[in-house]
Amino acid sequence: MLCLRVVVAIAVALVSTNYMVAKAQVDESVDVSEDARVFSTRNLPIDDRLMPSIGNGHIATNIFSDAVFMNGLYNGLKGDSHRARIPAYANIRLDSPLTRHLFRPLYSLDTSEGAFKVRVDSDKSVIVQRTYAHRYYTRAIVNQIQVTPKPHSDPQIWVPISLMQGPESNDITFEAPVFEIIENRESWSMCGETKESEDPVYQPAPEKICLYWTAVPNQLVVPQHSDTLFTFVMTADKKKDVARQEFVKVLQEEGDELYRKHVAEWQTTLQQAGIDIEGDLHLAKIVNGMWYYLLSSLPSQNSYHPPEPFYGLSPGGLARGAYLQDYQGHNFWDTETWMFPPILLYHPNYANKLLQYRLNTAPVAKDLSKARGYNGYRFAWESAFTGREVTPECCPEVVDFEEHISADIAFAARQYIATTRDENWLQNGGCDLVTNIADFWASKVVMNHDTGYYDIPNVMGPDEDHHNITNSVFTNVVAGFSLYLAQYASCLCKPYYEVKNPDNYANIAWSLALPYDEELDYHPQYQDYERGVIIKQADAILLGFPLQYPMKTSTRANDLAYYETVTRDNGPAMTWSMHTIGHLDLGENEQAALIFNRSYEPYVRQPFKMWTEARLPDIGAVNFLTGMGGFLQALTFGYAGVRIHLDRLEINKPQLPPGVSKFTVRGIKYLGAELTLDIDSEGTVMNVSKLDDQWPLTMTNGNDNVALKPNTKVTLQGSGPFVIRSVQWKNCELPVEMIGQNFRPLDTKF
Repeated sequence: MLCLRVVVAIAVALVSTNYMVAKAQVDESVDVSEDARVFSTRNLPIDDRLMPSIGNGHIATNIFSDAVFMNGLYNGLKGDSHRARIPAYANIRLDSPLTRHLFRPLYSLDTSEGAFKVRVDSDKSVIVQRTYAHRYYTRAIVNQIQVTPKPHSDPQIWVPISLMQGPESNDITFEAPVFEIIENRESWSMCGETKESEDPVYQPAPEKICLYWTAVPNQLVVPQHSDTLFTFVMTADKKKDVARQEFVKVLQEEGDELYRKHVAEWQTTLQQAGIDIEGDLHLAKIVNGMWYYLLSSLPSQNSYHPPEPFYGLSPGGLARGAYLQDYQGHNFWDTETWMFPPILLYHPNYANKLLQYRLNTAPVAKDLSKARGYNGYRFAWESAFTGREVTPECCPEVVDFEEHISADIAFAARQYIATTRDENWLQNGGCDLVTNIADFWASKVVMNHDTGYYDIPNVMGPDEDHHNITNSVFTNVVAGFSLYLAQYASCLCKPYYEVKNPDNYANIAWSLALPYDEELDYHPQYQDYERGVIIKQADAILLGFPLQYPMKTSTRANDLAYYETVTRDNGPAMTWSMHTIGHLDLGENEQAALIFNRSYEPYVRQPFKMWTEARLPDIGAVNFLTGMGGFLQALTFGYAGVRIHLDRLEINKPQLPPGVSKFTVRGIKYLGAELTLDIDSEGTVMNVSKLDDQWPLTMTNGNDNVALKPNTKVTLQGSGPFVIRSVQWKNCELPVEMIGQNFRPLDTKF
């Protein structure tokens, strides 16, 4: 992420929504629920940015916010492009005096049902409001208010409510609202279009948007002894007929059935995969929160209308993106490097959608590369609607030098190919993607005649404190992998895609410079790096993981030990997730436990388990999906020991996270199989719930080869690695994937 962005964002005025709630004068917002799936509090956080979000991949909002955002709806030219704010006609509030201190509401985020709830227990009635972005009717945000009178209450109960949609949008020019009766409900609609295109070449016309919403009275009237459910809805879509059809369909549904359909669709997704924690309620809640926030920014798998093209995962999710501190809803390397790996392993269908966004914007990446004098695809550091570069003026260094994002995308494609063998994806753009990224690096490298190796000059690695460097160790390795991948794809993609001279990619990768200090036995972060120089975040240590680049055990240990001493304290959480994995690989479990706690505790905010980019007392971006992705990797690839390779899946030394009595990793997807790891103090059992006949799997368990079968359990004996393989794919030989041989001695492969 961009360190410069944080400085600029301080000057940006935040829009704060005033609402009538029981707000503590000091931040006493604590989670009082004992259910690992529910976060409840009597006092909301003082900082409105720490309110949770609801979303379904098409539409999203923060609770009690005056802004709604929609997938693929941006406004602003080039670096000013940001998510376009839609007025929040879904922001319906229970009004005073119900929310005064006498009847303090209970506010809950129910991650198992995908809904935010407010419960008010007064002397006359029990009122429960639930707000959710519908998981089946995906153009809709729904508010339902259930009023249950108590015995001996008044003949009628009056429940005051208010609609707090906020000011007119600065991003969208709307026509005048139209009033009409729809399904016997007073309703409003209006259409408009964004004010400014992101780029006149790639987006010649602004985007259209249409809204429908139910009229909201000042109060609800409930007869005595009548348990009554009131439903209010807002829909939004770029097509007016879609927004209207979903609006009508939602109004036609009986209220409880409408909610049941939403919950059923949400739970279907949750049941497909996940991480279950026993023995540490605090950690279990954080993990459940991470999955909730990630999945609620991704499209529903089954919806009333087909989904629009998906425009990627930004660091703050779909519910944020109007401002600089929210990264304007842009896409970075965060997606492929931090969020993509756990999504791929548990929900490969979503990983496909993330890669499809890159395929959709590939023509723009080709133009960006050509403009710089290179071949192939050079993807923008920040992209949004069109794929053009939309980094704001604050940060020219990343635009010019942080080119590793193209190789990061290729590495994500490499992992996707390894775990899915998706022939359809290769044939429909995947082969073209990996080959053109390799073409970019082949045109970027420069032969150094003094060393006999190829240099990659004028770059910036993940450590954004240093730019315009040569031979960033991370950039060179991940670029080398992208070159080797194109060589491998030349075989996989026959006969429908021809790669000319594929061995040239491997020759370049083999001859890339790889900084290595033989005396100190560690990897300098870049050529001419000076010991003691402070860095922003994990960089050189990423060679060990996620890149899994072969090196001596001592080199891996020295990299970890050294860079822990020079990484600045206010860096993002992902650094410490990667250090955790590294120490676990080395068997340094006590050090891993210390850093594991450091990787999440300072970044998670109560009571709704929101992640912030910066640690306490700073905040930075909210809700930081990037940090969540890194932490899920620490659990999945660290403590569960899962590793993805081009020809196999490995499980290496599964163990319990600190303070946890049972650790279950559910629904790992590999070549059509579904695997679950049950880890406790007695050991690890792998459950095989499903296999794909096309890809039979065998596993090396100790000295034995075990043919995996559906609905069986296998006890993993010893520390592993336990290697799961299938038949060779298309008789294609694996690439060597070795880089800069003279720079790094080798004895161990992680």
